[in-house]
Amino acid sequence: MSTFQKLFNRFLGQFEGSYEPNINSKSSSNSNLTTFQRSRSLSKVINTRRQRSFEVFKSGSSCLSCGINEHDQPVSINNIDKLVSISPKQEYNFETKSLVNHNNENSFSQQHQQQIRQKRRAKTKLIIIRHGERVDALFGDSWFQQAFDGTGNYRRFHTNLPISLPYRQNFQDYRYDPPLTELGLIRSFRTGEALYRTGLRIDYCYSSPSLRCVQTADSILDGMKLRTLVPIRIELGLFECGLWHKSIIPHFMSINELVLNRLNIETSYNSIQKSLSTDENEHDYYERSYTIMREILSKHDTNDMSILFIGHAPSLETLTRQLIGAQPRPNELTQIAQKINYLSLTILEGQRNSWTFVDAILAKQF
Repeated sequence: MSTFQKLFNRFLGQFEGSYEPNINSKSSSNSNLTTFQRSRSLSKVINTRRQRSFEVFKSGSSCLSCGINEHDQPVSINNIDKLVSISPKQEYNFETKSLVNHNNENSFSQQHQQQIRQKRRAKTKLIIIRHGERVDALFGDSWFQQAFDGTGNYRRFHTNLPISLPYRQNFQDYRYDPPLTELGLIRSFRTGEALYRTGLRIDYCYSSPSLRCVQTADSILDGMKLRTLVPIRIELGLFECGLWHKSIIPHFMSINELVLNRLNIETSYNSIQKSLSTDENEHDYYERSYTIMREILSKHDTNDMSILFIGHAPSLETLTRQLIGAQPRPNELTQIAQKINYLSLTILEGQRNSWTFVDAILAKQF
């Protein structure tokens, strides 16, 4: 199991180990386990998982399935001994925060049990991922002159260049809005596969209009088997700092061009940000990112969902910094962004005005 998988298993409250009885097919005496043996084996695994879960509580790690919200008493080393086990004949009432005894299965209505499950999961997850490897970062600015002739015909001069490029009306726009490399596309897809194996679902996807971000979003959703189910919402406000682009903001592909290239774009979505300025400094960038996140979250007031954001290296910082109640650090943003690799991600969990990091993987490549 990879380090990435282990970290995501921990993020979802899952641990290594499964119930797999050791059956030797060659031995007739061990060919079938008795009911008692199976029960003991299963109990041993369950007890091991409970012990590891207990250690996670003691270490202060995050657990999405613990059912603790901001109104409950926080678990700490000082009150960990107050945790009590719940027997099969007991149920935890989240309204009264007490155990309720019941001797038959009909004591709780199906509606009440559904409310309990909803309250245990009543939090939203925000997954922010940087785009994959971009062509110009690998081959330099000269890649454009090498890859296109005077009439715009594409020539693949290296195996890590994409096999083909999306059609766009003006091929000159590739100069400032480059695509992913072939490896970038493959790794983006594998990132989606890794997310899929964790059981994490995605309800909505927002992407910066940069082609490299849209391609990353498309490949990740494809790896998660959600490409046709979750359309991509193009949000101009997720693009990086305007000042970093000196005298020109890239001319992005239009919604019609993206759709013509068979990308699953939500055509009915209207971008919150309408324009960008090259005069925008790092502090303005923080404020813009925070405003965009608040506006997007206001569209999804329902809890218990996962929203995927595909952005740029500084997005992992600017989209989360003020949500967790911290102050912007514009003077350090360039150094922070340089430490964030392709396809790095960070995850926030919470609701309304209360957000915390679940796990941050800022230096992992696939």
